[in-house]
Amino acid sequence: MKVKRFWLIIALILVTFPLLAHEWGNLSGTVTDSVSKEKMAFVNIKIAGTLMGLSTNEKGNFQFKNIETGKYTLIFSHLGYKTKRVLVHIKQGETTKLNINLKPTTFTMEDLNVSSRKPFSIASAQSIRDIDLELRPVKSSQDILRMVPGLIIAQHAGGGKAEQIFLRGFDCDHGTDIDITVDGIPVNMVSHAHGQGYADLHFLIPELIDQLSVYKGPYFAQFGNFSTAGAVAIKTKDYLQSNSIKLEAGQFNTYKTTLLLQSGKDNARQNGILATQYYQTDGPFDFPQKLKRMNVFGKYFVNLDSKSRITLTTNAFNSAWDASGQIPMRVVEMDSINRFGAIDPMEGGTTMRANTSLLYELTQGNKKYALQFYLTNYNFKLFSNFTYFLTDPNDGDMIEQVENRLMNGMNATYQNMSQLGSKTIRFNGGTGYRTDNIETALWHSPNRIRTEALSKAQITETNLFAWAQCKIIFNENWRIELGLRGDYITYNVNDELGTAQDTLANGLPQASGYAQQAMLNPKFNIVYSPDPMMDLYFNAGTGFHTNDARNVIFTKKAKEIEQVLLREGKTPQEINQWLIQHNFDPEQQFTGSMPRAYGAETGFRLHLFRRLNFGAGIWFMYLDKEFVYVGDGGYSELSNPTRRLGLDMEAHLNISRHIWADGNMTLSKGRIVGLPEGENFIPLAPQFTFTAGITALDIKGWDFSLRTLHVGSRPANENNSVTALGYTLLNGGINYHWKRYTFSLIGENLMNTEWNEAQFDTESRMYWESEPVSELHFTPGNPRNFRMAISVNF
Repeated sequence: MKVKRFWLIIALILVTFPLLAHEWGNLSGTVTDSVSKEKMAFVNIKIAGTLMGLSTNEKGNFQFKNIETGKYTLIFSHLGYKTKRVLVHIKQGETTKLNINLKPTTFTMEDLNVSSRKPFSIASAQSIRDIDLELRPVKSSQDILRMVPGLIIAQHAGGGKAEQIFLRGFDCDHGTDIDITVDGIPVNMVSHAHGQGYADLHFLIPELIDQLSVYKGPYFAQFGNFSTAGAVAIKTKDYLQSNSIKLEAGQFNTYKTTLLLQSGKDNARQNGILATQYYQTDGPFDFPQKLKRMNVFGKYFVNLDSKSRITLTTNAFNSAWDASGQIPMRVVEMDSINRFGAIDPMEGGTTMRANTSLLYELTQGNKKYALQFYLTNYNFKLFSNFTYFLTDPNDGDMIEQVENRLMNGMNATYQNMSQLGSKTIRFNGGTGYRTDNIETALWHSPNRIRTEALSKAQITETNLFAWAQCKIIFNENWRIELGLRGDYITYNVNDELGTAQDTLANGLPQASGYAQQAMLNPKFNIVYSPDPMMDLYFNAGTGFHTNDARNVIFTKKAKEIEQVLLREGKTPQEINQWLIQHNFDPEQQFTGSMPRAYGAETGFRLHLFRRLNFGAGIWFMYLDKEFVYVGDGGYSELSNPTRRLGLDMEAHLNISRHIWADGNMTLSKGRIVGLPEGENFIPLAPQFTFTAGITALDIKGWDFSLRTLHVGSRPANENNSVTALGYTLLNGGINYHWKRYTFSLIGENLMNTEWNEAQFDTESRMYWESEPVSELHFTPGNPRNFRMAISVNF
């Protein structure tokens, strides 16, 4: 009843506030190319100092309905045109009409971002990400992550599971070292059944993404857990350019349908978006993966006045699939199966996620406030078999990972800009919490039939946090940013498989108990600009990632047991023996489970000839020793400290008014601290990645894109005896716009490269083998394939 009352109150607020006594007027007009005199579609229009904005329609017209009376500055911007500011006066009951002419100009990087916020590191170039969103076709929201320079992803479970993520010398698993949010809602899952930080973006419809902000390194106070290698913040659209329906079809029985609708495009006071997407594919595999996914999305905002807004967002998706898994190289080489075959075709899974968010925003002069509440319901089931017949030579090793989760949280932020003498001070701060209530289990399930519970627990994990950062702009040459973040986390675990003194038959430690952790992380950034077209950076800071709550309990219990046995007069040798008998690693007495990451980097960014944006940075990262919970086995294993050093380079070039080129390269060297030279490689850590592309936009109705990706070979284990093979891919796309229609052709892997998308050094055994073999296991990447699409705006 309380939940129903809460949402009833919210509904009344949304309906009542727009009816409050205000004086309203309207604004309409047309935007025209000053040279060709043609009407301009999709021009961005923002009302400065407010939360209002929209874009022109296909005929170049725009209309703001129900604007509060007063004087405003309108900002008109479009790629390849000079940004224009116009002062208007909105009068009660009247419609103000404008005819705006935009002047074509040479494209500049500054034109991409009206707010012209200078970044504090070479990695946080928001404007570049905006243009990428417009020009690069993607299959799913996970593909959006490929736009982050130096980040690669890999799918190895039938297309339905979250991709493996690699960034800055980190094998981030499915999100352990990269913090991802969508509209302020965390994507990463703590204490997930499959892996810590699991980040599945498939709930998001990619056509609804408005902004993609990239932050590399632990230098930004607004990001906490999992932001060791970096963070990605995604924002969805408030307005659509138009209603549309898109139909897409491709090889491997691939189909996708997307419907985007909005209720009030020209209404400055409120707008609603409804969207849905259906996707299916069998992939190139001998056993079709039968992936099916459906997404729904709804968003409604209402401006209470020109300074404040309430936004309600809700979205959900459901998906199910089969998978061929990771197959051993030796089985392919002996021609038992081909690259797209399977040893155990019973792998697969299903997952669902539903999010609801309520956001209140207020702008008062130089101050901005925001308060958000969110709720997420999530469930997950995955069948995997990585080792085949290693532990169970009769029925096989298939495991089943299951979880049900309810997550809720709050974000509150405050921004203020002020002057202190000649200095400009911009203060940002925030606080909030996140609570996850989780039911999770790990089963031995040969042929998807449960035979033994390996882990089963109820977990409550709560993270409270506060952060602040202060930007001080001394003059046009110098600016610094100081930040501090504090996190306090509590864990409460109820292990349903035994009591504290039990020696569990499955060989795993008992995990009931509670624990708490806290950490402060400082940040420091400085920028020196000797010239308006050149910035020199230095960034330093610390960050962290948590571990699975069960692992935190293992560590605390090992330390508690040590204290109890010491009081009983036991020797260290006897204590170690007791711990081993009860499935604990004695090393857990002395090792934490919340490792701190220490990062620093220096670099520069150049803007040359108003056409070229070039940046380079050298970075360093050190990650503390930790015990890591292995979700596939239900146990913890020691991870020694690691050290990483790397170089990032990226460039964006405007060749002509309609043509852009870009490229980025990353070099990194990662080593495990404390191990002998030659046996200290970080498995699967990327050492060399390179991406580049050329894109043409709106050349007599045509768009073109051609991109290449290269990932170098890298060690798959600590001694480099097994190598994860490198690959080079070439992808392309063509669009043709005709009236309300857009026709598209997308080609993937145009050179038909034989490549491995996911690769691991795994010990496995086939049913005919007497001894296990440790070697490369892989999921093959797609061969050359094409997709066609048609979209209609209405």
